[in-house]
Amino acid sequence: MTPPDPILAAIATHRAAYDAFQVAPEGNPSVLAEEAYREAGDVLVATACTTAAGALKLLEHLRWWLAEEAEFANSYGLTYQAAQVRVADLTALACACWPAAAVGPDPIHQAIAGAERAERAHTAVLSGLDEDDEAQMRRANAAADASAAAFEALTTVIPSSRAGLNALADFYARETEETEGWCSSGRYLRHLADALRVGDSTPLNPGRPSAKAASHQRLVRLIPLVASHAPSSARAQ
Repeated sequence: MTPPDPILAAIATHRAAYDAFQVAPEGNPSVLAEEAYREAGDVLVATACTTAAGALKLLEHLRWWLAEEAEFANSYGLTYQAAQVRVADLTALACACWPAAAVGPDPIHQAIAGAERAERAHTAVLSGLDEDDEAQMRRANAAADASAAAFEALTTVIPSSRAGLNALADFYARETEETEGWCSSGRYLRHLADALRVGDSTPLNPGRPSAKAASHQRLVRLIPLVASHAPSSARAQ
């Protein structure tokens, strides 16, 4: 009988320690809960995965934790940095090696669709806007806020497949071409998106991914940082 993947217990312990720290009373109980929480984090990032399912669970958990504790990243020091490295490595594996059925639906597609819907709604409400009509202005501002929130949410989602990475690159290139036609950013992103699609024509060996293919996958973490959304229409004043 195959023993359980040790990463699953490490994830459960870390999540339980996190929850306990959030509700620990002030004083000594809080100090002890924080110590247990930090120790669980150190164990988590140092525990190896022995199954693909465990690796996927770790990727999901670390993505959640990094976003949850981003404000306090510096206080976690090497633990936070190690978690970032493991997410980058696991994301590269998800894109290059794991079959789509194992990885599951790529969350980036839903995030992109949400951003596109919000922007279409914003554009629609601005059509024929009467700036002297307070009700229309409230709707326009609400749509602008919803669009901004959708794009901000998109930047927190990391693709888990090569198709998702391509979709994200295409989306950013398209948005930048439409909203920043006066600069070269759109052209650069379009070139990157086209290059990623060309890279797909080179098959990867699931058992032994090439160094070049692995290096390409590091773009999974970089792309959301090199382009930020510029709304096609300014928020109504």
